[in-house]
Amino acid sequence: MGDVHNTFADYAARVHRATVKVLQYIGEQCVKLAREKGTYNDITGNLRNSIGYVLVKNGSIISKNFEAKVESKLYVTTTGKGKKKKTVEPNDGTKGILEGEALAVELASRVNKGYALIVVAGMHYAHYVETLNKDVLDSAERWANEQVPRLMQRLKTQVYNTTMSK
Repeated sequence: MGDVHNTFADYAARVHRATVKVLQYIGEQCVKLAREKGTYNDITGNLRNSIGYVLVKNGSIISKNFEAKVESKLYVTTTGKGKKKKTVEPNDGTKGILEGEALAVELASRVNKGYALIVVAGMHYAHYVETLNKDVLDSAERWANEQVPRLMQRLKTQVYNTTMSK
C-alpha cells in the first residue's frame, strides 16, 4: 500500500512541477509581449512597469514576476487645483510595480481552488488606454489564447507518456 501511495505522490509532484513550468513560461511570455508590443506613449514608465503576473495554486501565490524594466526622468504630478506640473526627477518604476502587484494579489485572493495565472497591467488607467485603441495587454492576451490550449495539450501528453513508460 505504501508503494501505491508513493507512486501517486510522485506522479502528483511531477504533474505539479510540469504545470508550474508551463504556466510560468506563459506568464513570462505574456509580460514580455505586453511590454514590447505596447503601442502607447509611456512617459513615466509606470504602465509598462505595472505589467506582471502571479501564479496561484489553491489560493496561494507560488510564483510572480513584477520588476522595473522602464525608467523615466520625466514624472508628471498634479497640483491641488488639477493643473499639471512637470518635474524632472528619477522614476525607478516602483509605483508601477507596486500598483501591478497589488492588483494581482487582490485578484489572486479570489482564487481558492486549482491553478490560476493572472497577468495584469496594474495602473488604474490601463483600461482607458486600451479604449483609445492602444495595445497594453491585447497582444499578450491574443498570444495566450492561441498558445495555452496547445501547451496544455503538450503537457498532458508528456505527463501521460512519462507515466506509461514506467
